[in-house]
Amino acid sequence: MQVIDNFLDDKQFDTLQSELTSWHFPWYYEKGRVTKEDGLPSLSHNFYHSNTIKSHWYETIRPIIEKNNMLAVRRIKANFDYAHDKPSQLTLHTDAVVGFEGLKTGIFYVNTNNGKTYFKDGNIVNSVANRMLIFDGKMKHGTITHTDTDTRIIINFNWY
Repeated sequence: MQVIDNFLDDKQFDTLQSELTSWHFPWYYEKGRVTKEDGLPSLSHNFYHSNTIKSHWYETIRPIIEKNNMLAVRRIKANFDYAHDKPSQLTLHTDAVVGFEGLKTGIFYVNTNNGKTYFKDGNIVNSVANRMLIFDGKMKHGTITHTDTDTRIIINFNWY
């Protein structure tokens, strides 16, 4: 597992954060955060999926792609979550499925809040703006919900 603070330079980060928090950036409703059955609706934005760029805002995240040398991208998706009354751990999951050995997962934190990413092995990473967390896609991880800000915005990357 690798945690890199101040991942983007100030200009790149300010541009990305400004775009993702602007009134014109499109967020889409999802029935669940981890699975459709978890009862935790959220908003998301797919930048890339199924070998296809899915978003006009793809260029906004290109600095992250280039800095990580992402040669073969599987999925890039932003998640937008509203605050909770109290922190709770969401379901542990992995981003790699059978047949996707060697997949890397990255979480880029767009804003700072008291939400966290936790791992089955006990590691916990705080949500800090402009932080990049990189780990093996087979590692079980989940979210600890935030309570101190209106929103928590992250971008999830899966690549080789």
